[in-house]
Amino acid sequence: MTTVCLTCGNVNDDSARFCSSCGASISGTSDTSVISLVADSDTSEISLADIEALGALPAGSAFLVVRRGALEGVRFPLDVRKTEPITVGRSPESGVFLDDVTVSRKHASLEYNGTTWMISDAGSLNGTYVNRNRVDSIALNENDEVQIGKYRFVYLSAASGE
Repeated sequence: MTTVCLTCGNVNDDSARFCSSCGASISGTSDTSVISLVADSDTSEISLADIEALGALPAGSAFLVVRRGALEGVRFPLDVRKTEPITVGRSPESGVFLDDVTVSRKHASLEYNGTTWMISDAGSLNGTYVNRNRVDSIALNENDEVQIGKYRFVYLSAASGE
């Protein structure tokens, strides 16, 4: 039996939790799902107008949208209902799985502190950058650029799509 990745169309073994081609979650058991987005071809801007169709997330929830890297256009939802930090790394158990040698197995974590999302580096070799500045821990603001390895994300709160 096989499963088709909804992000890239790659055919994977039915027991796979992540796509062997792009790293996207392909099972319902993952804590963080990925949703493929299509950028406007003229402006390269990603529309969040369809946020309600993706499932209403509570106030304070946000997204990391991949702007550069193998997963370009993929949005990782950051749900405030999660009580544990969301891990980011090359480990398949990571909430945000980034399969590239420039990313440490346990690279960073994201945590909601009641008012904002914080990103904290987990002692990674290549560091975690926000707006091109290396950070240990920092609160994320709307449209911040987050760089982890070769991946570049833009941080968007769920409220920006309303």
